[in-house]
Amino acid sequence: MRKIIFIIIVGLSLNIGFQGIFETNAREITQIFYHINHGMIYAGVSVKKITPDLNRYNPIYLAGFNRGRKATGIHDDLWTRCCCIKIKNTTIAIVSVDVIGIMYPEYQKIIAKLPDYITLDHIIITSTHNHEGPDVIGLWGPNLSTGVNWDWYNEAINHIAESIIEAYTNMKPAGIKIGHAEAPSGFSRDSRDPQCIDNQIETIQLVDQNETPITTMIFYGSHPEILWDDNTLITADYPNYIYRYIEQKTGGKAIFIIGAIGGLITPNVKNHTFDAAKQFGETIATLALTSLQNTTTIWDTEIRIESRELFIPLTNPIFRLASILKLIDRPLYHLRRDILTTVSVIELGRNGDLAQIVTVPGEDFPENWLELKEKLHAQHRILIGLGMDELGYIVTYENFDWRKYEETMSASKLLDPIIHQQLEEMITK
Repeated sequence: MRKIIFIIIVGLSLNIGFQGIFETNAREITQIFYHINHGMIYAGVSVKKITPDLNRYNPIYLAGFNRGRKATGIHDDLWTRCCCIKIKNTTIAIVSVDVIGIMYPEYQKIIAKLPDYITLDHIIITSTHNHEGPDVIGLWGPNLSTGVNWDWYNEAINHIAESIIEAYTNMKPAGIKIGHAEAPSGFSRDSRDPQCIDNQIETIQLVDQNETPITTMIFYGSHPEILWDDNTLITADYPNYIYRYIEQKTGGKAIFIIGAIGGLITPNVKNHTFDAAKQFGETIATLALTSLQNTTTIWDTEIRIESRELFIPLTNPIFRLASILKLIDRPLYHLRRDILTTVSVIELGRNGDLAQIVTVPGEDFPENWLELKEKLHAQHRILIGLGMDELGYIVTYENFDWRKYEETMSASKLLDPIIHQQLEEMITK
C-alpha cells in the first residue's frame, strides 16, 4: 500500500496521469523524481558586454588582416559568454569571448581575479577568433607599435572574470542534451592543400528541471571572417547571428565555441557582407537546434578532467622579434627559448563514453584533429580551439614549411607533436 501511495505522489509531482504512472516502472519514476529534485548536474550562465566605447578608448585597432586598421564604429556588440557546470563534486567553467585570441598570461590574470569562494576545478577560456574586434595580441597596431589598447583590455578582462562569477552563482539543477549535425558540403572551404575539413557541428544544451534551455553551446570550426579587411565596424561576425537566432528560438543564452580552423578553414561565401554573415550564422544555429530535437535529457553522468601545462620552444623568428619589441607581451622561459601554455581533456560518461572534449592552445589543422579524433571513443568527440591560449596555427609537423603563410603565423614548428602527444596520453583509452 505504501508503495502505491508513493508512486501516486511521485506521479502527481511530475504532472503525469494515473495511466502513465502504472505503465511506468516504479523504480524509473523514483529515479526521475530524484534527478529532478536533487539533480546531480547544475548549470549557470552569464553574458556580459565587452564592446569598447570608442569615445573613451581610441584608437581601437582591429585584429586580423592588415596592420593599423582602426575601428570607426560599432555594428553589433562583443561579448564574454560563460557556462558553469557542476557534475557531482566537480565544477567547470567554459567561457567564449568575441576576440581573436586570449593568450595564456591573460588567462592567468582572469583566474587570479576570481574570489576564493569560486571553487572551480577547471576553467576553459576560448575565443571565437573574431577578425573584426580589438587587437588583444599586439600584432595589428601601426608601424612597430602594439595594437592592444590596454585600458580597454584590462576592463574587458574584469568583465570576463565577472561573467565566471555570475555563472557560478547562478547555477541550478540541470540536465544535458547533446546533438550532432554535419554542415552542408562546401559550407566552409580549406584554402590550403591537402583539402581537409571537419564538418561536424556539436551542440551541448543545458536545461532546467522543466527542460527549458539555460544555455546552448555550439561547437564548429570556421574562421569568423565573413566581414573582410575593408570593414572597420566592430562586429562579432557570424557568431552574432548564432547568438540572436538561438536566443530568440530558445529563450536561453547562446555560446559559440570555435573548432579546427587551421589550414585555413573559412566560410565559403560569395560576398563579404553582413547579410552573408547572417545567413551563415543562422544556418549553423538551425542545424544545431535540429540536432537536439530527438535527444534524451541526461540527468546524471560522470565527469573526468585533466589539464597539463607544457613548455614549447618558440621557433618562429617573427614572434621572437615581436616579443623582444613588446608587441607581444608574454614571458619567455629557459633563457628566453620557451613559452608556457596548457592543454586539457574533459570526459563525460562512464569511461568517457558520452563525450570527450579536448582543448588546444591555437588554430589546429583539421588533419591533426581528425587523426586525434580517431583515437577517441566517445559518442561525441569535440575540439575546443584557442583553448586558454592563441599560439597561432598548429601546422602538421610533416607539412611544415616556413615559406607558407600559416607557418609565419605559428609560434613553433613543434606545436603539433608536443600538443597532440600530450593529449593522446591524457585521454581515456
